[in-house]
Amino acid sequence: MGAEARHAVIFGATSMIGRHLLRRLSERGGEGQCLSRRASPAPQETPQGFSWRALPAKGALSAPADADLLSLAPIAALPPLLARTTGGRRLVALSTTGVTYKAHSSDPVERAEAEAVRRAEEETGRLCQERGIAWTILRPTLIYDPGLDLNVSAIADAARRFGFVPVAWPATGRRQPIHADDVAHAMVAALDAPGAVGRILDIPGGETLTYRDMVRRIFRALGRRPVLLYLPLGPARLAFRAWLTLTGADYSTASLERMNMDLTFDSAPAHDILGIAARPFRPEFSAD
Repeated sequence: MGAEARHAVIFGATSMIGRHLLRRLSERGGEGQCLSRRASPAPQETPQGFSWRALPAKGALSAPADADLLSLAPIAALPPLLARTTGGRRLVALSTTGVTYKAHSSDPVERAEAEAVRRAEEETGRLCQERGIAWTILRPTLIYDPGLDLNVSAIADAARRFGFVPVAWPATGRRQPIHADDVAHAMVAALDAPGAVGRILDIPGGETLTYRDMVRRIFRALGRRPVLLYLPLGPARLAFRAWLTLTGADYSTASLERMNMDLTFDSAPAHDILGIAARPFRPEFSAD
């Protein structure tokens, strides 16, 4: 870091990754401002040297010329933010590995979302090149932070509520869950990694396991015996729709098909370029 604190401007800082990112930046002696459309967290959750500011819907946004720009916002929302932002010398932004596998989804809505992400990544790179901003885009795999995420925590909620989790037989598609803090670690590491400039890097979790083993691991983390209800794809869709109705969750039924698809990515580039290694999948949940 050097003797002088580096200034960061963080878009979407109230995301589940935000608190981890702020802590890691603060530990490096950083300071800066957090921009978000949602309310800021409690003051005790904000490290010294960081302030919160409501993200205006319109108008120019200014950052110091040498600021690090970090985006936790959905990548599709980033190009419009960059287009009205002045300043900044370095950008590290999050995208998603879903841009790869959802491009071939059976759900046309997911295919459209994947195309929007792809275009946003390209536009982000173009805008940064025009403005002389060194950029890196990171694509995490399934992000979890127990109690805050919409994936692992949703499975845990179903296990608590019903005592079982229905899955599409045989649920052997492989996964690489990554903790939100490991995503924050990768973002901070990218700031000082020359090899990451102008790159889109996949950042998978530190362990590869099948979908059904991931569910079993969640049950055990809850202190419960794993109970998986294996269903053929057709009945699984009916059970899934009932679960969506009961929980109010918003997922595509195409996610059932992916229970038997390998959604795995090579960790070597991120490890070699960023010097990071994500933790194995060991979720920890609060008591019932």
